[in-house]
Amino acid sequence: MRILMTGATGRIGANVGRRMIDSGHSVLGFTIPNDPQASKVADIGADVVEGHLESLEDIRRAMSSVDAVLHLGAAFQAGGPFTPEQYMQINVQGTFNVFEAARERAGDIRHIVFSSTDATLDKYPPEGNPEVLNEQSLSQTQTDWYGFSKILGERLADRYVRADGLPITVFRFPWVWGAGEFLDFPHFRLSFFLESFRGREDESARQTLARLEALDAGDDPLVIALDANGRTWKKHTLDVRDIVHAFERVLGVEQAFGGVYQLGGPEPFTWREAVPLVAEALDRRVVTARLAGTPPTFYEFDLSAARRDFRFEPQYHWRSTLEEAIRYRDAGSDAIIPTAVERAS
Repeated sequence: MRILMTGATGRIGANVGRRMIDSGHSVLGFTIPNDPQASKVADIGADVVEGHLESLEDIRRAMSSVDAVLHLGAAFQAGGPFTPEQYMQINVQGTFNVFEAARERAGDIRHIVFSSTDATLDKYPPEGNPEVLNEQSLSQTQTDWYGFSKILGERLADRYVRADGLPITVFRFPWVWGAGEFLDFPHFRLSFFLESFRGREDESARQTLARLEALDAGDDPLVIALDANGRTWKKHTLDVRDIVHAFERVLGVEQAFGGVYQLGGPEPFTWREAVPLVAEALDRRVVTARLAGTPPTFYEFDLSAARRDFRFEPQYHWRSTLEEAIRYRDAGSDAIIPTAVERAS
């Protein structure tokens, strides 16, 4: 297939594009004019077309000779800061433009994959999530502009599937690891939690802050985070190499048309499991803290829909992602996985 990829210079797009080319497809990378990262697209063997997601004419031009679209481009929290107007223009208007241009070529476009996020989900209730979560488990009630803009993107996808029969598949990404990043996760560090609780006036948060400050010896130790009841935090994440696998598996699969799929790694990790291993790799002190006064991170995703419909089988367990991070740090290697988080239009 001839594939148009928005977000081609991003941390995910560069890896997905390379795999698509290695698998025999040709890729047309959509980049903003004069993007300093545009060389990434040429480096993987893709062609380049310049334009703005906010311009329907630019998208029409880019889509004029392709068979499929991988829509990864977005204004993303870590790539900003972005204004509310930019989130609406890039993520909502841009996604409308992609779908509308595809509708105009509906007989020729064989598949569109739209990248969404678990940031659309209300996944931090006061007691965590006792049940494994599927695509229908949680409401989409986010008010931050990134998550809200992606909710609107999913609604647009549903509209174009139902009204126009477009072959759209929605992927929801969780937290995605690139090379080396597991070692740098801020939510393992005491400094992160100190900053989170400082300035809070509610009594439980003030008590938690006092306990955290008592653990601070100036060396920023790693924290085994527990909820108010002493249960370790739990998080389901994904290695970027398994995202590449998901795109490779889903492309052109009719069973996935109209579907929304949560992606994730083979299993989640807990702070009690992961923090001691990260601390050993970094030669850091470990402390344990009950974090009353904040909703815990505690969730796991059911991946059965993706397994059923396009045989998604993630391979990179969080332990292997950590091992890769250690190898990447020690070798200083030119890994396939770029670590920068960029706006990829």
